[in-house]
Amino acid sequence: MKLSLNSRLYVLFTLAIFLVLVVGVRSYTAFQAQTEEGELVKHTYQVIAEADKLQKLLVDMETGRRGYRNTTDTSFLRPYYEALPNVALTSANIRRLVRDSSTQISKAYEMQQHIQNLLNFWESLGQEADSYDQEKRISVTRKEKELMDMVRHSVSDIIVTETALLKKRELKNAATIRTTNWVLIIGTLLILLIVITLIYIIAAEFRRRRRTEIELQKSLEEQEQLNDVNVERNWLLTGMTDVNHGTQGIDDLDALNKFVIDALIKYMELPAGALYYYDEETKLLELKAATGVTYTKKQFSLGEGVPGRAAEGKNILVVKDVPEGYWSIASGTGNTQKGCIICMPLWYNQELKGVLELISFAPMKQAWLDLLNAINNNLAITLNAAEGRARILNLLEQVQVQKEELEHQQEELRQTNEELTRQAEVLQASEEELRVHDEELRQINTELEEKNEAVELAKVALTQKAKELEITSQYKSEFLANMSHELRTPLNSVLILANILAENKGNNLNSKQIEYAQIIHKSGSDLLKLINDILDLSKIEAGKVELSFEAVSVKNITEDIQQLFHVVAEEKEVEFTVTTQPEVPATITTDIQRLEQVIKNLLSNAFKFTPKAGRVSLQFYYASSVSTIKGQPLADGEAVIGIAVTDTGIGISPVKQQLIFEAFQQADGSTSRKYGGTGLGLSISKELVRILGGELQVTSKEGEGSTFTILLPVNASAIQQHIATTRPLPEEMDGDVADITPLQVTEQTKVLDDRNKLAKGDKIMLIIEDDAQFARIVQDFARNKNYKTIVALQGDEGLYYARKYRPNAIILDMQLPVIDGWNLLKIFREDEMVKNIPVHIISAADEARLASNGAVAYLSKPVSKDDLEKAFSVLGEQVSAGIKKLLVVSGEYLKSNDLHGILQERHLDVNCTYAGNINEAITLIKETRFDCIIADIGKDIEKGIEEVQRLRNSIQGIEIPVIIYLDNDISASDELQLKRISNVIIRDSSFARDRLIDEMELFLYKLQEGAKKITPPQNITLVDNDILIGKKVLLVDDDMRNVFALSTALETQKMEVITASDGKDALDQLKNNPGIQVVLMDIMMPEMDGFEAIRQIRGQLKLTRLPVIALTAKAMQGDKEKCLEAGASDYITKPIDINRLFSLMRVWLSQ
Repeated sequence: MKLSLNSRLYVLFTLAIFLVLVVGVRSYTAFQAQTEEGELVKHTYQVIAEADKLQKLLVDMETGRRGYRNTTDTSFLRPYYEALPNVALTSANIRRLVRDSSTQISKAYEMQQHIQNLLNFWESLGQEADSYDQEKRISVTRKEKELMDMVRHSVSDIIVTETALLKKRELKNAATIRTTNWVLIIGTLLILLIVITLIYIIAAEFRRRRRTEIELQKSLEEQEQLNDVNVERNWLLTGMTDVNHGTQGIDDLDALNKFVIDALIKYMELPAGALYYYDEETKLLELKAATGVTYTKKQFSLGEGVPGRAAEGKNILVVKDVPEGYWSIASGTGNTQKGCIICMPLWYNQELKGVLELISFAPMKQAWLDLLNAINNNLAITLNAAEGRARILNLLEQVQVQKEELEHQQEELRQTNEELTRQAEVLQASEEELRVHDEELRQINTELEEKNEAVELAKVALTQKAKELEITSQYKSEFLANMSHELRTPLNSVLILANILAENKGNNLNSKQIEYAQIIHKSGSDLLKLINDILDLSKIEAGKVELSFEAVSVKNITEDIQQLFHVVAEEKEVEFTVTTQPEVPATITTDIQRLEQVIKNLLSNAFKFTPKAGRVSLQFYYASSVSTIKGQPLADGEAVIGIAVTDTGIGISPVKQQLIFEAFQQADGSTSRKYGGTGLGLSISKELVRILGGELQVTSKEGEGSTFTILLPVNASAIQQHIATTRPLPEEMDGDVADITPLQVTEQTKVLDDRNKLAKGDKIMLIIEDDAQFARIVQDFARNKNYKTIVALQGDEGLYYARKYRPNAIILDMQLPVIDGWNLLKIFREDEMVKNIPVHIISAADEARLASNGAVAYLSKPVSKDDLEKAFSVLGEQVSAGIKKLLVVSGEYLKSNDLHGILQERHLDVNCTYAGNINEAITLIKETRFDCIIADIGKDIEKGIEEVQRLRNSIQGIEIPVIIYLDNDISASDELQLKRISNVIIRDSSFARDRLIDEMELFLYKLQEGAKKITPPQNITLVDNDILIGKKVLLVDDDMRNVFALSTALETQKMEVITASDGKDALDQLKNNPGIQVVLMDIMMPEMDGFEAIRQIRGQLKLTRLPVIALTAKAMQGDKEKCLEAGASDYITKPIDINRLFSLMRVWLSQ
């Protein structure tokens, strides 16, 4: 029986959940068994320790007694009397510890009996050793040794038995661990297989619906074609009816001729026409009627002219190239002589009756010929009848004139009448045919109306299908969101537990078991990456991808790609080349991150499908012949760059070259395929290229290789203007804000800092940030760098603290209340009290303005002379250490006296010395001691590295900071070399946000190096590292796997963990345990979800200051905002980074 789609999905989901439960239960039982075995091992060691203790006590007592007997000194009896009460206690402890073993308890009682015998023996001796002779002493000693040996033998039996139990339990524990590892590996693989099957079933359903839509569209097109044929047939029958009906009732020959010409010209929409009669006597074609034509010749013999040529045959003659001067059409504005001629000979009973000539400006249509062929016979009959009637009239006139020929004429008249009768019969038959045609036309019209109704119904069905597809797409998004949570939740436990096992903190796993744990962690991470790829594709389809356009160096792209795939090419033994045509511009405007993502994806596919000894190439070229991208015309003069990835791999057949760009599709989608993959890469790449304003093309031949080409505009400024908007910078404040008094400032109490713990010699950092959460993170980071911190949440508060505490460094945000960062930075630079304090900006605002306001440790983009503000972040940090002399090595971009204006603006008392090249700089260094060096290495990076290395060698052994200035982007390898020989690199970067954090850390490090050397205490311990110990945490999660994993991790920090299965249970736990200090709250739970539980905690329980950290799978955008709106203190996504969770908990518990 074939199951429906829903049934298959339910079966697979149920199987996946069952496997997850099996793996979880097995893991739980294994860990429980390990815990029990650990307790038994601990019990064994306790028994052994008590036995050793008992032996030691008895030995001490024996030694004391012998010493007393040998010396009669009672001081030797002190160990005996001190140990005597402990012997009974220790023996009792041993019996208590082994009471669960019948064998051991019997041995314990036997041991107790021997000990009692020994104690009784000693008791019987008393303290009369001074009266013993030598023989008495020897006998007492022998008896004592005999009793002591029996005690030793009993204790030894107990220890040997416990040691054997210990070995047996260790072997059992090792077997349990091996079984658990196999269950985890097999369960994870089965879950992965089920997930892949689910993805395949959903993709197949989407393909089936697409095929149905295509078939419906094809049916609609066939209906439209049939409709066109019927329209043409209707037009033909209507023309026949008009001509045939019009000729009836016209007796006058001239009127009939005029009507025929006018009717055909009007119906066929022609400009002119003429009708010729053939005269049997003169053998000439004579013009009888014409419309729209002026003729100079009105008679034609057979074979003469176009009418004469047409009369020689029986088929319609069409002349396209009309001889000049043959005819002309006269109008009010002139004459026209161009066009084509259609001549139709009229034959009746093998007799030529005439020629119909029609003239057209437009090319001849097949419908015209069909109409003329249809009316040819009827028109010949009509003309013949009209001619006959004309002859009858002529005969009547001759009868009046020539009576002598009456008999002869009567005979002719009789014959003519017979002919007319026959013709009348023919006309009646024609009329009957016309009536039949009329009936057929009515029937055809009825059929057309029915088909039009069918077409309308098809359109309605298409509209309904479109709505269903839209609903299906919505279901897909919701499914991806739910699947993200359902997959991330078990992954959270797998990754955390695998990481804990891989760390092997208990040193109880061998190398193979650690490797298994690492494989589990890597597999889970790969599955998480696949989930993120699916969500990325959904985000691209929804049009929610954010782009960052900037000027990008083509050379840097090629160098980075060359370095990245060089190792891959060597490993696969594939020839890899990267070429750039000279016509390619040096820079292009695009999103470098997205472009490199596409190039890397195409190259990865190329290497995957290219066999050993094959070739892969990457080529950048100028695509000058391209005028459109996906049908969109480019602007005049707009250039296009082409990026081609070519390989000699397996190739792609033509029928599959469009299929590979569909999501979850591959050229080989069979179950026995050789190459793996999800089929998402090319789909994502194509969409990314499209939103970058370009197009991804493919040319391939199966068995020979493929070429994927990216076409991109060199300058994507139009797209950049459409996507990116620039937020206007705040205006500078009016008025004087220099006099800020304590009465005007409200000192914040939201973030606890060190303002009341400052001591002389402390390094102080002022953090001016309106986001309290981020301020706490920066504060925690600064404290780890041995800084005392002061936090200000407003601009005026920050200015007041800067003047009051004179910090060593300032971290400044731009968007601040009361006084924004721009104006605050300006005040700092003009205030003599704080102008020399280094200020680090953490903001994504206009970097050029930051540089002009004197900010330090900030990189501008694109690079300009204002980037030297970055260099003076180092100079400002070194001022306190006595930097007075600066050596500047000039180059292509940094000229002499370029620093003069900046030195004056910063009010730095620095003596600048300029050197024209490295050799001159080395000479100056030998003569003068400099405190800092700035070197411009120019465009030639390799030469610049060599010269800076020479400079470094010349100052070896001398601590002089070296700052490198360059105007171009550099590769990763060049950057690594420069970092080895310099302190700071001023250059352009694409990853602004990451660089902000990196530069902040670099800034703190530089300040620490530049300040006075303070020797820290040797065994210093940060308060934050121990703050979790003993704290009570409430863990709320409906998934017991997560509860177990997180509980295990929290207990490693010596925290007391209380668990709850849903929001309602969490509220009960908080009511029953008022000592809970922090809450970890899952969001998606049954009965009461995390959002409602947090609202209840804040509202109903009035726990407004209790830290609540939300845990979510981050399936949809806006989760963080929802959590914070509900009242959560902070937010962390699954799979949970344990170290980050501990860091967040330390921050909140320190409040």
